[in-house]
Amino acid sequence: MADKIKAFFEKRKGGKFKGKGHKLTETAKPKPVKEEKPIVRRDPTEDAKQAGVAALARFEKKGTNVPKSFSQLNSLASSKSSKSDVGSSNSRVEAPPVEKVNSNPEILAVQGVYFKCPMISPEVLPKDEWKEQIRNFLYEQVEMEKGLTSCLMIHTLNKNRDEVSQCVDTLCTYLNNIVQHPDEEKYRKIRLSNKVFQDKVAKIEGSMQFLEAAGFEKKRLPFKEEEDDFLVFAEDNLDVEHLELLVDSLLSAEPVPLELDRNVQVLMPELASKRVDLPDEFYRMSIDELRKEVQTRSARTETMMQLRTKAMREKEELRELKKYRYTLIRIRFPDSVLLQGTFNVYEKVRAVKEFVREHVSCKADFRLVNALGGELGESEDDRTLLDLKLVPAVLLTFAWSCEETPASNLKPDTLLLLQQN
Repeated sequence: MADKIKAFFEKRKGGKFKGKGHKLTETAKPKPVKEEKPIVRRDPTEDAKQAGVAALARFEKKGTNVPKSFSQLNSLASSKSSKSDVGSSNSRVEAPPVEKVNSNPEILAVQGVYFKCPMISPEVLPKDEWKEQIRNFLYEQVEMEKGLTSCLMIHTLNKNRDEVSQCVDTLCTYLNNIVQHPDEEKYRKIRLSNKVFQDKVAKIEGSMQFLEAAGFEKKRLPFKEEEDDFLVFAEDNLDVEHLELLVDSLLSAEPVPLELDRNVQVLMPELASKRVDLPDEFYRMSIDELRKEVQTRSARTETMMQLRTKAMREKEELRELKKYRYTLIRIRFPDSVLLQGTFNVYEKVRAVKEFVREHVSCKADFRLVNALGGELGESEDDRTLLDLKLVPAVLLTFAWSCEETPASNLKPDTLLLLQQN
């Protein structure tokens, strides 16, 4: 079924999904006017190689030293770690104070959080725009293919997963009853005002299209000396194979997935030191909610703070970190260039290493080390960034494991992204 869904998108997305993309490094504007093209990884041309080397040479000529840590992110640090946490193996930046949130795009580390939807289009868009684009795409396709599209609508366009599960179970029951009892008229009629239908099916977007795809038609029929609206399945519409396929599709379908775009940036240290604030999208809570919580926390007495045990402090710290959806990872290379990417806090360390591997100039082994000298070894590959407290922003140092290091650390096409001002 997964292959069928993939083929469905491949067949329909070409030429049917259009929209404006965003240049991820540009200053935020109300209406972007330039369509953003995705970066396609391919072997660099000779011109690209020369341009990359030239960019690096210009940087090296300045002889600028990279900051030793994320000390420039003072606006992100709301409190200092307790002495018991000094030995922690992870370098991190604490939760930012709400009072210092600054929307000035010139000091934002990133302009926002962006996503891709490979099933539909190569565009890079904010999540809200993608939701609208996906909705429009599915409603366009449902006119041509109700069965599979309605299954995707049910799983994609409804937020409450428990309600979706109840709807799926009910719809499957409707169709299975017809397959198992083809001669029973009661299973071929659904009263629209029925409580079960109203509570479990009617409110779920895509459910009516699914029933229409199965063969139900809306009719007004006599009911208790009056008339009421029904969905009626005509007996001559019975196609057992079709109904079983719909049930299988509904049970196996999943929401149309979005992929977090890394929003790759290559920065010189002086520019990185200016771009220190995180955008609102990085927070799980709204700014007003964060402000209210900070005010509540500040009302606690110093005595209560002193009475906290180490376990209580660790629990409080974890709760603080869970306020973030995303984390900003910066990797400092030996030539002081910084590679930056955006990650979900629940992604694993392995994803960070794969991100670095995608952009370095050769396949040689390397190490990632935090500011305290702790290496992110293989034993931590399957741990999440939140587990290791690499949230909401962290600086890692890159080091080659081999003795002979390449002349350039980053690929030429990645170096073309180098920002200097």
